[in-house]
Amino acid sequence: MPETFYLMGMIMDFHSSSKEDGYFLCSAILSSGAGAPPNRHMNDQESFFVQKGQIEFTVGNETILAEKGQFVKVPRGEVHSFRNTSGEDAEMLILNVPGSIHENVFRTCGTKLAPGSREWPKPEPELDMAWVARVCADEGLEIVG
Repeated sequence: MPETFYLMGMIMDFHSSSKEDGYFLCSAILSSGAGAPPNRHMNDQESFFVQKGQIEFTVGNETILAEKGQFVKVPRGEVHSFRNTSGEDAEMLILNVPGSIHENVFRTCGTKLAPGSREWPKPEPELDMAWVARVCADEGLEIVG
């Protein structure tokens, strides 16, 4: 069974390990309005596959309103962000290659849940975004907004 973490309004199931597999794959359930702030990273290639709902991506200067079945690829080093704009839970797959940056950030900053949990933590864990930004920077992920 996969490991499950909660971070910034997302429940994420880890399906692979960058150390073992050479890539990091996770599925994510995003609560309405949840997402990731503008960021960039030079060492991970990142791609998203929307499975449910509507997720707004910003990649560079382009805004992409992605729905079920759409794939969004982020070039290395490009500033990007995403947010669930559907008004209900959205779901997507996130693929990072080689993936150690994202896997390490999600593990360090996330709250571990029971494997396969679909229960939103109550109360929502408080997150010190200055600390998150430092963890991200240490891993090679720059928060830019």
